[in-house]
Amino acid sequence: MSIKETYRDYRNLPGPIWALAAARLVNSAGSFVFPFLTLLLTDRLGYNAEDAGRILMITTVLFVPGSLLGGWLADKVGRKRLLVGAQIVSALSLAAIGFMAMTPSIIYLILIHQFFIGLMVPSSSAATYDLTDSSNRKTAFSLLYLAMNLGFAAGPFLAGYLYEGHARWLFFGDAVTTLISLVFVVVFLPETLSLAMKKSSECLEKTEEGSTIRLILRRPVLLGFVILMAVPWFIYGQHSFTLPMFVKYHFPQDGAFLYGKAMSLNALIVVALTVPIIRMTRRLKPVVSVAAHAAFYAVGFGMLAYFASPAAIYISVLIWTVGEILGATNIEVFTANHTPSSHRGRFTSILPLISGSGRAFSPWLTGMLLLTRPLKDAWRLCFILGAASALGFLLIGVYDREHMKR
Repeated sequence: MSIKETYRDYRNLPGPIWALAAARLVNSAGSFVFPFLTLLLTDRLGYNAEDAGRILMITTVLFVPGSLLGGWLADKVGRKRLLVGAQIVSALSLAAIGFMAMTPSIIYLILIHQFFIGLMVPSSSAATYDLTDSSNRKTAFSLLYLAMNLGFAAGPFLAGYLYEGHARWLFFGDAVTTLISLVFVVVFLPETLSLAMKKSSECLEKTEEGSTIRLILRRPVLLGFVILMAVPWFIYGQHSFTLPMFVKYHFPQDGAFLYGKAMSLNALIVVALTVPIIRMTRRLKPVVSVAAHAAFYAVGFGMLAYFASPAAIYISVLIWTVGEILGATNIEVFTANHTPSSHRGRFTSILPLISGSGRAFSPWLTGMLLLTRPLKDAWRLCFILGAASALGFLLIGVYDREHMKR
């Protein structure tokens, strides 16, 4: 497939997918708070690594009830209404923090924000599933991923400046861009719930009756996949927890700015390499690409156990970002292709909770490890876990291929 054909595939995507992409671009450009939350907790609020990790774990875990409720509501009342309402509340909670003093009390509003983000996510994913099928789903998810990272290319870089002298504007800016992004959703995204009720020609996507848990258990390949995904999510969680502390430890004077540049580099690499990587891996099964994603995480994060210069940090970001691209453009394709259309909202709320538990517990578990072990041991653990999970995904791919033959 030529580059011209690849871009033609993007142009042929439904208009509402482009609206979702525009919303993600604007929202990501103003995503100032969470990339710097670890530094806010440890540097500004005075928490140690273990306590900061526990707080980050709680904020992530609070995503769970929001996501479960959001998945059920997305299948019952619709995608668009829920998406708009949840984002408005999450934006207002961040704006309120901007008017407060930087004390531990801001954590409560961050928790509210995270709950409503959890409420929103299943609607966005389910709408994307509704608007695509197996022929264009990978292209759609890669577009959304590109748009998000175009925004992130600017966001953390600007946030690095704001953090040092204007920390409250991290919250104001995040809130304003969240509300602006909703314009694209309100104007251009139709309600897609009715599309999910149509009969799908894909065997594993056909409408089914029964409880969500029973339908998940009837798909052992999908269940095994999402359970194993907790491992690379655990590794990926280090980029927002261990990495900022690692950079600050080795470069105490300009660590925050260096970390911001590293995160902006991550987004720029995504923008530059997503299309070429899609072209190079277009013939690979999604599960094989996910195995490669775990392997790149192993090398990219693991190398920091032995190298700590700015150049090494940038090379590390390059390597694990390639893994991130492979995961972002294939994980949801695999799950969507194994999800009944009648339960898309509920599946997209429950399945990410299983796999996302790795990222949820990553700060807390790593924080406990770092109480007694040096930072480099966290990177060594990343290498071991990444290599083991890569092998696991390959085995799941073999089982899935044999299962489909029956």
